[in-house]
Amino acid sequence: MLETLIRWGAYLGGWLLVAGPLVQSRLELEREGSHLAEVREAAHATPPPPRPSAVWWLFPPLALYLTRRRQSAYLATLTTVLTPEQSASLARYFAVARAWMIVASGAALIALKETFELSHHLHWGTPGFWALTVLAMISVAALTAAASAYSDRRDRRR
Repeated sequence: MLETLIRWGAYLGGWLLVAGPLVQSRLELEREGSHLAEVREAAHATPPPPRPSAVWWLFPPLALYLTRRRQSAYLATLTTVLTPEQSASLARYFAVARAWMIVASGAALIALKETFELSHHLHWGTPGFWALTVLAMISVAALTAAASAYSDRRDRRR
């Protein structure tokens, strides 16, 4: 009985570890994004290079190479258009996003491990594992949406 309770707690805690970074990343990226209005204007004013022909997807490695080269050319063009301060703000935004993505990914791996151990302990097998995983993912999505709505409502009151 106690072991089952502990495994349920580990399962819930693992998925809360996923929700936390998602909520926090939204808050931090929203704060960082408020400084990027000028960067957005510059990006919209700078036309991207033309897309490679869809024919290149017959050779996926070459299509990926051409797409990557196109992205690099666009970023190089943007770098000449943006001021050093704008470039630094954009780099910081991407660094914050990347860091929170890594934290949330690590938490998701822990949550999946705890989910597997719970389904194994309860002898639910693979279907039980996937059912618990889907339930947890829906719950995390609802929790992060509720936290975002609460944060937005609180910010509007100020």
